[in-house]
Amino acid sequence: MDAASLADSIIELSSRSLLIGKMMKEKNGNCVSLSEFEKLRTDLAEYKEKTSSLSEQLEEMKKQKNEQEVAKEDFRKEIVELKNESLRSSEENAQFLKENQLLNEKVSALSSANESDKSTIKLMDEEINQLRTNVFEAESFIFEQHQLGFEKALQQAKYFYKIPIDEGNFDVKKDFYKGELVPANEIPDTDAEDINIES
Repeated sequence: MDAASLADSIIELSSRSLLIGKMMKEKNGNCVSLSEFEKLRTDLAEYKEKTSSLSEQLEEMKKQKNEQEVAKEDFRKEIVELKNESLRSSEENAQFLKENQLLNEKVSALSSANESDKSTIKLMDEEINQLRTNVFEAESFIFEQHQLGFEKALQQAKYFYKIPIDEGNFDVKKDFYKGELVPANEIPDTDAEDINIES
């Protein structure tokens, strides 16, 4: 039963109660008969019973209304909490997107640096190869000059000292000592130092 129907029932019972009260009074100087009194008492008992039932229903409705208010308040709190969680999730999502963007920027920067490093390494490899080529050419030039210098010294020795180097008499283990070509191990150490200084 809803509140409107309950109110209608209470009004109806109140009307009957007033009617019963009027009927219990003297009417045209005559008292109410016993049968009418019994009927009125029965109606009054029914009225009290219905009133009690309606009161219980009304109390139940109040209780249900209170429970609904509590449930409504709990639901409102849940909605507020969900909104707060949604806001926190949005903020966390925005923070995640920001961090992801920063990470992508770092990856991009590292990729660029990696490409730059590769270019630098390539240039360094080219420079190293060029240096190796230069060193090889310098070593070849030095070796060639050494050979040419040695050949020049032999030709000068042949010319100045009349040594026939092409007849098999030339010996690299010999050196000049006091105008003669003698084995190097026969030259005294002190004289060998003087010869080296003069050379």
